[in-house]
Amino acid sequence: MAGMTLLAADQLDWYVGKPWAMIIDVRNRREYEKGHVKGAVNLPYDHLLERVCLPRDKILVICCERGAASMAEGKRLAENGYEVKTVIGGMHAYRGRHLVAGEEL
Repeated sequence: MAGMTLLAADQLDWYVGKPWAMIIDVRNRREYEKGHVKGAVNLPYDHLLERVCLPRDKILVICCERGAASMAEGKRLAENGYEVKTVIGGMHAYRGRHLVAGEEL
């Protein structure tokens, strides 16, 4: 079911590694490499919908630095038929055990 809901930062770990969820970090590459959720895909927010074909069969969990960009992108994605969860407070609020640094392979 398409739509957007808010997700507390401490609930983000529950989505890590789930085959039915895709964690998307919309920050720029430098911020992403300083620290991101394990398994998160880095897709900077500018023109996200225009550049990428996102899976419609997964819940998209969107995070940014403090929550504003992910809210804006989450709203756009939901309006385009995706099921979205946005992380309240973004990576600034996230202190989960799945935080990694560097580039994911």
